[in-house]
Amino acid sequence: MTQSPRELVAQGAKFRREQERLLQDLLGILDSLDRACEHWAQAEQEHQTAQSVSANARVEPAMNESLPIFQRWTQFLVRWFGQQPQTNEKEPPASDATGEVISSAKEGVEMIRRSLLDILRQRQVTPLIAQGQAFDPERMYALGREESTEVDENIVVREVLRGYLWQNQVLREAQVMVAVKPADASQT
Repeated sequence: MTQSPRELVAQGAKFRREQERLLQDLLGILDSLDRACEHWAQAEQEHQTAQSVSANARVEPAMNESLPIFQRWTQFLVRWFGQQPQTNEKEPPASDATGEVISSAKEGVEMIRRSLLDILRQRQVTPLIAQGQAFDPERMYALGREESTEVDENIVVREVLRGYLWQNQVLREAQVMVAVKPADASQT
C-alpha cells in the first residue's frame, strides 16, 4: 500500500520527535555519569588523604567531623576489627585493595561516559558552550543572576546544566547564572 505524501511527512515528523526524546533521555544519563565521575574522583582523593594520615596520628572519628567520611569510616573499621596480619604476601593490603576498587570504578564510569559522548557525537549532538559567553535566550535558560565585577553584565558566569545542540538546533537549553553589576558599583 502506498502512503500519501502527507502521511510520509507526518511519519517523518513523528520519527524526529521520538529521536529527540531518546536523545534527551540520553542527556539525562550523561548528566548522571558526570555526577558519578565527580563522586569517584572525590572518593579517590579522600582515599589518598586517608592513606597519607599516619597510623600514629589517628583522630577519634566521632570527635573530628571535619575529616572526610571515607577516612572516618576507615579509621572506625581499623579500630573495630584491629589490624589484620597479611597472610599472603602477594595479596595487597586492604587499603591498597580499596584504592584499586575506587580507581577501577572511576575508570569504568569514565569509559562509559566517553562511549556515550561518542555515540551522541555520531548522532550530531554537540555541547553548547555557555561559560564566558553572552547570554542567548534562544539557547540558554537563566536560573538567576550573580553579582560580578570581573565580567561584563549579561555574561554567563556559571553553567549549572550543560546545553546541547542537535543538527544545529537546541536539543536542551543550557541552564546558567548570568553576571550583573553589584548594586553599590552602579551607584558610583
